[in-house]
Amino acid sequence: MGFTEIKTMFQHLERGNILYQQRRYVEAEKEYFKILTAAPNNPFALAMLAQCYLETNRKKEALEFAEKAVANAVESPTIYYVLARCQFYNKLIDKALVSIQSGQQLDPTNSDFFLLKSQIAFYQENWELALVEAERGLMLDPEEVILINLRARALVKLNRKEEAANTMDYALHRAPQSSYSHANKGWVSVERDEYEAAITHFKEALRLDASNAYAKSGLREAIKAKNYIYRGVLKYFLWMGKLQEKYRWGFVIGLYVLYRIALALAETSDLMAMLMTPLIIAYILFAFSSWIAMPISNLFLRLHPLGKHALEDDEITASTMAGGLAGLSILSFIFFFITGGSIDLTGDDFIIEGYASLFLLGVMLLLMMIPIGGLFFAEEGTVGRRNLTIFAIGLGIVGGLALLTDISILLMVFFIGILGYSFVASYIIGKGAKEL
Repeated sequence: MGFTEIKTMFQHLERGNILYQQRRYVEAEKEYFKILTAAPNNPFALAMLAQCYLETNRKKEALEFAEKAVANAVESPTIYYVLARCQFYNKLIDKALVSIQSGQQLDPTNSDFFLLKSQIAFYQENWELALVEAERGLMLDPEEVILINLRARALVKLNRKEEAANTMDYALHRAPQSSYSHANKGWVSVERDEYEAAITHFKEALRLDASNAYAKSGLREAIKAKNYIYRGVLKYFLWMGKLQEKYRWGFVIGLYVLYRIALALAETSDLMAMLMTPLIIAYILFAFSSWIAMPISNLFLRLHPLGKHALEDDEITASTMAGGLAGLSILSFIFFFITGGSIDLTGDDFIIEGYASLFLLGVMLLLMMIPIGGLFFAEEGTVGRRNLTIFAIGLGIVGGLALLTDISILLMVFFIGILGYSFVASYIIGKGAKEL
């Protein structure tokens, strides 16, 4: 290859890198492909194509480019970093850690490897390790804004909120035009119940980068948290988000065990029934609201002049479906009473008179808000979303058949499915992060 060809390739690489930094990934790809036309195994063009593909959510193809890049440049630590990043985004965690180790052997002073190790620790919900890796990276590059942000996020997870706030102040001092830093500062403010300050930072983050999903989700929660009822739900979600998976399971199972104990005690005497009933009702309301609070609150957020712009299409769909079920449920109850239906709670038995099917339909529609709202807790396009959708459709079919056929066993299956939804959905979400 002559000097002219090499010069031309360098120009394409330089132009592509500028476009990549400007987030014009499709245009950058064209420049890198021009290099590959002349030199199909150029490792730097392959690595940058992998980066472009990652940024445009083509993870599998990105990994293929990265693997080919490493095969043609086994002594380049930067390309090992790209490979590890592609492996991480494809959830090949063990392989990503091996690639990081290979890269660090070539260049132990590269802070990017510690940045990626901190991100992997976050994915594994190991907050202490995430903090350690971020701080190791900062020892090599104290001014790296992403590492500063990762340190702050780890501190929040470890409930060291004041340290997190100070860290984010430093990050914004270093990079006041960083959308990610403003979004992170917003989330720290949410943790400290400073919702107006949070909204200000989220708005600034979106002004700097309108596509910042992290800032959009924060803006939604900060606006909704101004409502005292939803604020309690948000605090619960934030608290659960700081727990590792095994502790989340322990909390959910522990609450259910206490609920069953309360039910058993309530049957022993009238006094115990009076004492346990508030606890039983509280658990039912808690289990119900934890799955529907998000879509229902988003339904009201659609009326907010600022909040409606922060909603994603998926959240709009979820709120529409949950709101539709709630509306149909209310109509069923209204028609039940209009047609002369009544409920007798005076005796030992729960007696429904009149068009009982209308009352039952209202109850079932209300309960179907749980699986419908819950399926949106799994990311779109993942195995978890697919399996939760199948489960929700299955419950709906069983409930519909129970109404049409009056077969009691189907009704029992429906209510058992609703009762066990928290366990089933938590398991599916935890194990179903893989993309379809």
